Amino acid sequence: MDRAWRRIMMPLPLQGLRVFDLSQGVAGPYCTMLLAAQGADVVKVEPFEGDWIRSGRNQHRGHTPASITVNLGKRSIALDLKHPDGPDVARRIAAGCDIVIESFRPGVAARLGLDDATLRAGRPDLIYASVSGFGQDGPLSRRGVVDQIMQAFCGWMTLNADAAGQPQRTRNVVLADQVTGLYAYQAVGGALIGKLRHGNGARLDISLMGAMAAFLAPRLVAAGTGGGEAGQVYFAAPTGEYPTRAGTLMLAARKPAEYQRFCEAIGRPDLHTDERYATQEARNRNAAGLDREIAASLSTRTAEEWETLLNERGVMASVVRSVGQFMASEQMRFAGLVETVDVAGVGECPLVRLPGAPAWSARARVPAVPAIGQHGGDILREAGLAERDIRQLAAARCVRLPTTQEEVPSHVS
Repeated sequence: MDRAWRRIMMPLPLQGLRVFDLSQGVAGPYCTMLLAAQGADVVKVEPFEGDWIRSGRNQHRGHTPASITVNLGKRSIALDLKHPDGPDVARRIAAGCDIVIESFRPGVAARLGLDDATLRAGRPDLIYASVSGFGQDGPLSRRGVVDQIMQAFCGWMTLNADAAGQPQRTRNVVLADQVTGLYAYQAVGGALIGKLRHGNGARLDISLMGAMAAFLAPRLVAAGTGGGEAGQVYFAAPTGEYPTRAGTLMLAARKPAEYQRFCEAIGRPDLHTDERYATQEARNRNAAGLDREIAASLSTRTAEEWETLLNERGVMASVVRSVGQFMASEQMRFAGLVETVDVAGVGECPLVRLPGAPAWSARARVPAVPAIGQHGGDILREAGLAERDIRQLAAARCVRLPTTQEEVPSHVS
């Protein structure tokens, strides 16, 4: 039996667990997508118009690249939580779940009767995670926040300042949201281990502020120990991006032996013996002058040529690539990290293989991306509602049921 077939037949780690996803946007849904990728059955609640992450540019069959990513492998129910019967329906669904994740503003879950105290009553083994901007308590807890606001609040934009010192946010990547989703995923994973070992559930409070504080821990340590807030934490000169004859090269020649090999590789052994650059302390002190010398030498070849030559000499260097060039790189193709598969609800789509998880193509069924409310009928039946009750909820516009064409399974297997 070959390796691919062994992967197909092995159950995924979280298979058999059910997650109730009351979150929207990126942070919470990114966490629950990771749980789905490891086999959990994730039931996602959406308003009738859908999670707001479905709107935006680059629409494809009612999805955006972000919504495809964070909704992959989930089941969707369109449920109006503002309807008088909506919270009760949600509680019935939650009763059959092992994990609940919500991203309401603090206080909203309690008002709806979907807070941890209500849902964990009589169920001490339930894992309940809240994802918010600033946490559940404190002077800013009820303030609204999105990714770019948190980048500004936490100091990231200052750390990411350009050469002129102008603060810059990380554009085109929702850094704070995805970092928060990853920390939420690891927190839920830890809680699951605790449940297996000790039998108890957990109440988890994960915030964008807390996640970015953890992500920026070395900078907070530096600021708290007199190390200052500006400058580099890990890297010493010469390091950074340099123009070449064609393209930009990123270089890291930090250790003495690396720096010597680098100087020899670019035909400037004198830079290794020059007293202005002979020691690390001297190189750091005279970094601007060293950068000018290096830039002049690197202008004689292309970035690709330097990347090959320097790495052959044991010096770390890389062409500054676009995302498309990254996807097309030889190592990415060899690793099979991006697979083009037929995704139900989307069509042919590139999916990124998650670290530590089986390839999408090696699963018994490729996960789908659900339409809004696509699995509402099945989810309600599983919660114990009779067909008559389901029809009444639909007629009262508490739930929106799918059309026959939309009813396509989306379990991750």
